[in-house]
Amino acid sequence: MKPFLSNLLVAASLCVMNPAFVFSQTDPASAPSTIAQDAPRIALIIGNSAYKIAKPLSNPANDADLMAETLTKIGFQVTKVTDADYVTMNRTIVQYANSVPKNAISLVYYAGHGVQVEGQNYLLPIDIDPTSKADLPFLSLSVDKLLGIFKDREAAANIFILDACRNNPFEDDAVRSVAGGDTRGLAPIVSGFRGSLIAYSTGPGKVALDGESRNSPYSLALSKALERPGLSIESVFKLARTQVIGATDYKQVPWENSSLTQDIYLGTREDEAVDPATRVTQCDIMAGHPSDPERVHVGISYGLMRPAPAIAACRADLANDPQNPRLMTQLARALAANGDQAEAFELDQKAVEMGYLGGYHNLGNHYRRGEVVKQDLVKALELFSYAAERGHPEDAYNVGVLYREGEGGVELSLEKAKDWFERSAAQDYPSAFDKLGLMAAKGEGQAADPVKAVAFFERGAELGDASAIVNLGTAYRKGEGVAVDFAQALTLFQRAAKLRRTSAYTNLAEMYRKGQGVETDLVEALFWYQLAAFQGHKFSREQAAKIVEGMDQKTVAAVEKRVQNWINGDFG
Repeated sequence: MKPFLSNLLVAASLCVMNPAFVFSQTDPASAPSTIAQDAPRIALIIGNSAYKIAKPLSNPANDADLMAETLTKIGFQVTKVTDADYVTMNRTIVQYANSVPKNAISLVYYAGHGVQVEGQNYLLPIDIDPTSKADLPFLSLSVDKLLGIFKDREAAANIFILDACRNNPFEDDAVRSVAGGDTRGLAPIVSGFRGSLIAYSTGPGKVALDGESRNSPYSLALSKALERPGLSIESVFKLARTQVIGATDYKQVPWENSSLTQDIYLGTREDEAVDPATRVTQCDIMAGHPSDPERVHVGISYGLMRPAPAIAACRADLANDPQNPRLMTQLARALAANGDQAEAFELDQKAVEMGYLGGYHNLGNHYRRGEVVKQDLVKALELFSYAAERGHPEDAYNVGVLYREGEGGVELSLEKAKDWFERSAAQDYPSAFDKLGLMAAKGEGQAADPVKAVAFFERGAELGDASAIVNLGTAYRKGEGVAVDFAQALTLFQRAAKLRRTSAYTNLAEMYRKGQGVETDLVEALFWYQLAAFQGHKFSREQAAKIVEGMDQKTVAAVEKRVQNWINGDFG
């Protein structure tokens, strides 16, 4: 093998993004429209396995066959090329791009080797044989060039799927960067134009697995998700991600970067779905769990769910499909929110018997809280672990919590807690970032690092975790890991207050009482103290009593009216 090849090229990890990105970045748009179901659908599939100089790959050609078959089944006109040399690969892409009709949905799937050199990413044809890094732009296809070919076309949407995160194409052992250091990552790839989505088979700095079958875990999961009726394109990739995580035990976490401005349904729309087991129902909308890997709808948070109508909807939908475990767990969730734990427990047990992950999650909560059954944290850990190992992000978090607390017979292990929080965070579960931040701030199982803690709190706050928002606000208020900024702290506490976080109420009360970043205002302080007191906060109740002693009754009555309005949902 040429010396250049033995120390230059890096592992095929063509899926790295800017770490600041989340799994799916979407340009803000209000009330997005939906691309018509009868819009032309056209796809180009490339699978390169039989490399001549670079290391051959087992699955890409098979993955190309699978994706071509799947896309044809859901109505795409497919062009497929396997084991393409440089001329064939470039010519095919240009011809395909020129053939994309106006207002079409275009999908390009590539499986094979990819490398990074000096910040540029390249897809490798099977005849690649470079003698120096300067050769790569002339012997391969840069991802920037691929995106650029489609930028000014008139397609309604451009979807690029890069399953190029394979093993090192030129070495059998260590993965080397061009500088000679260890790396598994490629340069960030960002969609340069509106109406596009780039999907990556694994995350930053990671190598995707070929798996033990004819196909990679990613192509198998994506194929199944594409055929599932009623899912938007974003839901397709979310479902594929959870399936890959479960199949690889968190070793592979797919990512997406999107600037789509319209909703896209590649399969059957939910109102046209024919399979009742996967059709979106009113029960899914009113009681679906947002973290359920097998959900068919975005779901609704526990605090926002309205139990009575949700129960009615779920009973009706379950009556029409009585053996659907997803509907069972959602009815159980609504019943539990309404205080009917006994029936909820029975439904969750049945769902577990049917192997549904949501049932394991719900049943784990019964044992953790001692609802219907005697509290058993070891049993809860067993149930949560089963679901977590198969891709349930909230249960990965729950496992971490149990190991961090180390109570009820569960081993105290900060190392295991941190590992499970990291697994949960890899799926962007918001609360996991908060716990990682707390562990970093307190030096749990590691050296205390307030700056690192702030970074975790910031990510959790971006994802809407109320506790992370409060902890980030506290960092700004106290100057821990970041410069003191009372204005920023106040903004964060106000945001968390609208999420009904008691600690946000107390922090706001203290800032108004002490005049931190605002003029001292005991009336405003009383308002926030009373809200916290209503939530059972003893210190706030005591402080409110002291303020009331020196305040006229008319002002106190006005504050109490504000408190009541807030409790009733009027945040004005």
